[in-house]
Amino acid sequence: MRPEPKRPDGFAPTPAPAGLPWGVALTAAGLAVETYASRGGSGSPVRLPGAFDGNPAGVLIGWALTALGLALAGPGLTHLSGRMLQSLRPGAIRLLAGRSLMNEARRIGAPLGVLCAVISGVPAATALHGPGDDGPFGPLTGMGAALIVGCTAATLLTAALESKQERSGTRASLLRIGTPAVALRTAVAVRSAALAVLFIPLTWALSALAAVPLAH
Repeated sequence: MRPEPKRPDGFAPTPAPAGLPWGVALTAAGLAVETYASRGGSGSPVRLPGAFDGNPAGVLIGWALTALGLALAGPGLTHLSGRMLQSLRPGAIRLLAGRSLMNEARRIGAPLGVLCAVISGVPAATALHGPGDDGPFGPLTGMGAALIVGCTAATLLTAALESKQERSGTRASLLRIGTPAVALRTAVAVRSAALAVLFIPLTWALSALAAVPLAH
């Protein structure tokens, strides 16, 4: 019986993260809380700028649940994206890109989910303001939003840099066995495209679902 060829370090398959069902449930609960709070009476001591007659505290709680749910679901969604890349008779580049995504799902998935929640909250915040409102976002609101987006993007960038450093050993091993450097760069582009295909529509759908009840 022939022994199985040794894989490069870091290229072994990893099990799927276990937080996807909980993340989906929390995201759905957050959207439900936002919808319920936006239709309720204004009985909360927290007031948001603009013409909003619902319960601002309930909306904030709903958004926090959505963000937590996406942070939990992000690793599972990233792992699923890597698995999808390896389906339907993949070539070497798709196999490499998909396996890398599966291995790095826990590191980059949670920041991706939080960034998705932050970006999806922008249209919802815009929907809180009527068309006749002048300057809906004051300087403090703009600074707070920029701080949140900047911190989230910085966290994602840090995770991406750590993943790149962790892949350096695998990259060196693949180059030693004759893998072309252009194939490795193509695999990185395929990974990025797969994440964009998954998370951009998800962000758009969540922003639309969150903004509809607030706009009416």
